[in-house]
Amino acid sequence: MELKYRISLWNYFHYHAVGSLERVVDQIRKAGYGVEIWPNWFEEQNLFDPIFRPRLRALLSDMESSIHGGGPDTFENHKMQIDTAAETGSDVVVVHSGHMRLGENPDFSFAQEVVDYARERDVTIALENGALPVLERALENVEGLRICLDVGHVYFTPDPMKSFVDSLRKHICHLHIQDTLGEMDHYVPGTGIIPREDWCYLFRCLDEEGFSGAAVLEIRPRTPLQDAELTKRFFDDLFEAM
Repeated sequence: MELKYRISLWNYFHYHAVGSLERVVDQIRKAGYGVEIWPNWFEEQNLFDPIFRPRLRALLSDMESSIHGGGPDTFENHKMQIDTAAETGSDVVVVHSGHMRLGENPDFSFAQEVVDYARERDVTIALENGALPVLERALENVEGLRICLDVGHVYFTPDPMKSFVDSLRKHICHLHIQDTLGEMDHYVPGTGIIPREDWCYLFRCLDEEGFSGAAVLEIRPRTPLQDAELTKRFFDDLFEAM
């Protein structure tokens, strides 16, 4: 199995003096990776405001990209993020359940409106995982919603990886890759507590489903490019042994 790796800009928020957004995205591009854009870049707030779109279009014109949503849970905010994705060639907007009003007392009609608008703009809305029942309930009630499986987050829930994969495998379109040490997370795969057999089960099932989405690295102990190379080595070895 081959993965299409992207590096999340979230990784860079844990370092000082990393430079401009242009400098960092250029480094990611030259290293051969795609990128996942977050709503802000240090002091530069709300990159999804229309005023920033020409800048983002220039930055992302020749590389694969996705967007990690954030901000208020209003349709106007979701529309702004979706429009940014559509106009920069980004394929996925990752959202959390609260951002989509899918937590307690879920508003399925609101989430459906967001997903429908994204479909009109040829953008996929991918709900990032918290508790498995929340995801299952959302998928049952919101047509066209897809899943971003954050591998590390699985281990903060009572359900094992196999349960997540068996239930969600047909809906997973995007991955957030990281390992966890138990109470702390966002480490290089293979350096935490996630069993090798869980990684194998996940990728074997995704391969059977014809998964073609991105594997976004959300990892922070070393520099992001070093983490990316270590992750690729781990998965190359994993796939060779599968």
